Amino acid sequence: MRATYPIRFKHRRTAVASWAVCLLLLFAGRVNAGADNVVQVSDAWVRETVPGQSIGAAYMRIRSTQRVELVRVQSDVARSAEIHQMSMENGLMKMRELKSVGIDAGREVALEPGGIHVMLVDMKGPLRPGEEVTLKLHFRRLDGSAFAMTVRAPVKSLAAEAAHEH
Repeated sequence: MRATYPIRFKHRRTAVASWAVCLLLLFAGRVNAGADNVVQVSDAWVRETVPGQSIGAAYMRIRSTQRVELVRVQSDVARSAEIHQMSMENGLMKMRELKSVGIDAGREVALEPGGIHVMLVDMKGPLRPGEEVTLKLHFRRLDGSAFAMTVRAPVKSLAAEAAHEH
């Protein structure tokens, strides 16, 4: 039995191309939806820097609906971005780089001054209040699959930060 097509050939090609585009968009939407719905980032901000300062810091709150790890951060304002943790040991403040930060399902992890934070290394220039910094956060799920999300973080003034801490 032979199939018949009520659409002429030039329309069939257009229909097939349109169908293929729809399928690609559907697939891309499913991939992004998984990443977008897993992690929520709030209260992201970056500390103001002064001219000549080569190190900066970014902070935020990260909540996840499933167990994930923050494994890498990239930024448009620094050569590299590293995940660091500050802690007190024997009366001395120590800082060390972390390979990842685990975020349990339904839990929130705070990246904040004096604790876990993103260190921006080899800054391209000073950061001034009112500017925004783009951070790309890379995550890994328990099954090994990875996804990334982009966060825009406003730069806060040192004076506003000091007033907030009191």
